[in-house]
Amino acid sequence: MGNELAAELDARLGALRAGFWLGWLSIAAVLAALALGLPTRHPAALLALTAAAGAANAAVTVVPWRRWLTGAWGRLLLDLWSGGLIALVAALVLMAGASAGFDLLLFLIAPFLATVHRSWRRVAWLGVAGVAYPAMMASAPDPLAAGAVALRLALLAAATTLALALARMVRREAAARARASERAELEHALLAESHHRVKNSLQTVADLLLLGRPAGAGAETFDETAARIQSIAAVHRLLAERRGEAVSAPTLLAAVAAAAAVDAHLDAEPRELDPACAQQLGIVANELISNAARHGRPPIQVLLHGRHPMILEVRDAGDGPRDGVERLGLQLVRQIVERGLAGTFTLSRATPTGTCAHVRFDADRCAS
Repeated sequence: MGNELAAELDARLGALRAGFWLGWLSIAAVLAALALGLPTRHPAALLALTAAAGAANAAVTVVPWRRWLTGAWGRLLLDLWSGGLIALVAALVLMAGASAGFDLLLFLIAPFLATVHRSWRRVAWLGVAGVAYPAMMASAPDPLAAGAVALRLALLAAATTLALALARMVRREAAARARASERAELEHALLAESHHRVKNSLQTVADLLLLGRPAGAGAETFDETAARIQSIAAVHRLLAERRGEAVSAPTLLAAVAAAAAVDAHLDAEPRELDPACAQQLGIVANELISNAARHGRPPIQVLLHGRHPMILEVRDAGDGPRDGVERLGLQLVRQIVERGLAGTFTLSRATPTGTCAHVRFDADRCAS
């Protein structure tokens, strides 16, 4: 509801600013008509009245725009502004005569009144304009024919109705955007809370696993499993901080390396990953970095470059698996890369610079 009220206020502020600039355009139109020799009565008095209107239009900027629409003082100022506009048109018509056409300025004022006022104030000011128009036309020194006045009054009503309809459409669209923004904020908050809870649960599982860690040969398997869980927890912590938004790839890889407690040199181009892709890439990076630390030799390098496709490389100075058999970690990497990232995974052994794990994928095709 707060966002909807803010959207309503923003729409009325837009109308208020538009009215300010329409005021300057109206003043310019009157001055241009007088400069071009429009046949009229009392040109000097009209010029003085127009100058006074310009000074009043400039004075409205003294009060901050939002103050015009909030609080009793602002509403009083807006009422004075509205009354001043109608009085200005009436004075122009009565001084210059109906044939001068200055009554047409009311076609700008009525839509302004319809959009900046609310509820009963809108009805009241439109009623004032509707009553004032025929009164000023009837009182002008050279009144127009009744048919001409009736036609202009009908067009004025049509213009006001159109302005109301457009204002209603703008308010509805603004309210819809506000509701969508509120839903998105709620979804992001729920998603962040979900990732936070998952992270805490995974950390608890890892701690319990380490508490049951046996002595002897079976301890390594416990350590590897706990490290995998802690790495996934680190990814969920990062996703919780991002509240469902895109994740920076360098930040993701740095978090994975830190969770794995591996001293690796990171060289990653700035790329943004959606949460599903980041989660899967985080698991892959953890397995490759941990594998390089356990079975390879330093230095360990983690590189991420390209866009379509994106390429992740983890290099170390070792010779790779001696028996040529992919263990559980590399099998997990291959499965996630091929099924989750829709990419390819290769492991180059005994190259001149050591071993290189090469992951090639398109971030836009990651499976959620």
